[in-house]
Amino acid sequence: MEKLIGVNPVTEALKNGKNIEYLEIFKGIKEDKLNEIKKLASKANIKIKYSDKREENSQGIIAYIENYDYYMEFGEFQEKLVREEKSVVLILDGIQDPRNFGALIRSAEAFGISGIIIPDRRAVDINETVVKTSTGAIEHVPIIKVTNLSQTMERLKKLDFWIYGAEADGAKYYYEEKYPNKTALVLGSEGFGIKNKIKENCDILIKIPMKGKINSLNVSVAGGILLSEISK
Repeated sequence: MEKLIGVNPVTEALKNGKNIEYLEIFKGIKEDKLNEIKKLASKANIKIKYSDKREENSQGIIAYIENYDYYMEFGEFQEKLVREEKSVVLILDGIQDPRNFGALIRSAEAFGISGIIIPDRRAVDINETVVKTSTGAIEHVPIIKVTNLSQTMERLKKLDFWIYGAEADGAKYYYEEKYPNKTALVLGSEGFGIKNKIKENCDILIKIPMKGKINSLNVSVAGGILLSEISK
């Protein structure tokens, strides 16, 4: 059985009808933090168990679920994109750190991104850390796992998407581009960036100007900057 931990992730899971087996609440938590959670749990007939032990970083709230069932099939996602006049899709090429993944999900939700596409191999899966770091945003952003990113990018192009890759040696600064109604952004892994084959499938490579002595940004920070600009 998997766990959702923290007030916001558990609250959003309850609001969205996540299949929760039961809640575990630390006895020492302040009652005012529990009001909404208790109401939502009661409405859904979810049992609450109280514990004398508080798990680290849980804020005293844990929801137990069967599995992290957050993935959407690409075919279903494609139908969603066809109906949208404007869409921004985030493609993650091999992100390894669950905290970066969770932070990118949070940014994607904040900037109205239609969905996030990830590969089914050599990348972090949705886990407890990802869910907690997203602070509930994962309940509102479709995550699509695919076997081949290059083929998926080609399918997006057939839906009139322009695909931008974020690279330190990109041809344009990110703020110089006028992004079309159908835009996909590719972010590479923390250590190696975008793979060459994926990079070749990008229409334009963009970059963020650097003025400091350390010539790089954390991928979740870079993603937030770029998604903010693209979503304008």
